[in-house]
Amino acid sequence: MPMNVLVVAPHPDDEAIGCGGTLCLHTLSGDRVAAVFLTSGEFALSDLAREKAWAIREKEAEESARILGIADVTFLRRPDHCLGDRTEETAAALRSVLDRQRPQLIYLPHASDAHSDHRACLPIVFKALSGSAISRPELTAYEVWTPLSEFDDAVDISQTIERKLQAVRAHRSQMNQIPYDRAVAALNEYRGIMTRVGRHAEVFQFADNRVAVIPRSRRTDPAWPHVQAVTREIVKLVPPQEAFILVDEDRLDAVPLVAPRRCIPFLEKDGRYWGKPADDEAAIREVARLRLSGANFIIFVSSTFWWLEQYPGLRHYLYSNFLCALQDHGLLAFNLRVGAE
Repeated sequence: MPMNVLVVAPHPDDEAIGCGGTLCLHTLSGDRVAAVFLTSGEFALSDLAREKAWAIREKEAEESARILGIADVTFLRRPDHCLGDRTEETAAALRSVLDRQRPQLIYLPHASDAHSDHRACLPIVFKALSGSAISRPELTAYEVWTPLSEFDDAVDISQTIERKLQAVRAHRSQMNQIPYDRAVAALNEYRGIMTRVGRHAEVFQFADNRVAVIPRSRRTDPAWPHVQAVTREIVKLVPPQEAFILVDEDRLDAVPLVAPRRCIPFLEKDGRYWGKPADDEAAIREVARLRLSGANFIIFVSSTFWWLEQYPGLRHYLYSNFLCALQDHGLLAFNLRVGAE
């Protein structure tokens, strides 16, 4: 299911540097991406009149947005280098963007960045959300000037790195001062090598405490990026507030990553994983029970694909009665509300 994504950038170019590759992946998968620039970056062209600097940097931002596939761009024109002193008024201006775009996911700079305007973004977004009527979106923080010392997610951007670099280079006025394309290409290659998710990667820190209950040791495990990739697919497939059955043998730690969706283990007893079914009859009976209790999908992860060989009756039941909503190398999902075609 496509989602609305909003990238909050304190200045034009932060969006491309910090998460340009991931934004391209969103647009390729059908998500709608919008961008809001809190300032128009006039401080970086201080030798020009403010209106002239705005015109240059906003034109560059619009070209970069076109390359990234961003559907809508808003410029709030708050004073550059002063966001920390303008939380209330900037949040009020941002709130109207939130109400219009209704994002389910917001990207913003991480709170420990060296630039004061970057650090100011999180309290501004929190303040804007506190007065907004929209459902609470996920908040995901990207790195710009200061690399993250700890991160929660790594996204393989190997297929979009060239588009990202093209978008970074669209900010010509800034490239004349600092070769951001060389810096970000090196950082993303380093992230790809160290996380082993692909040749180039962007890393992110969750700014909404959704993984606080998962031990740090688990989140630094080399297998963690795979968990993130799987849960991203689940989030795209299962609408918020709905329930689904997850066949993962209780290995993924997916519950906080897919909230507010209700994740039901299989087999389930008192909300906990209860082991494998004794036979096909038990498996089918459990699917039927959970479906009646509100589960709208059943999802198998790659490590449990073998279940459908072990339980051929279950396989026949699912394929014969329900729509196969997704089948790839990582997930197999059936929509329990829709009959087989």
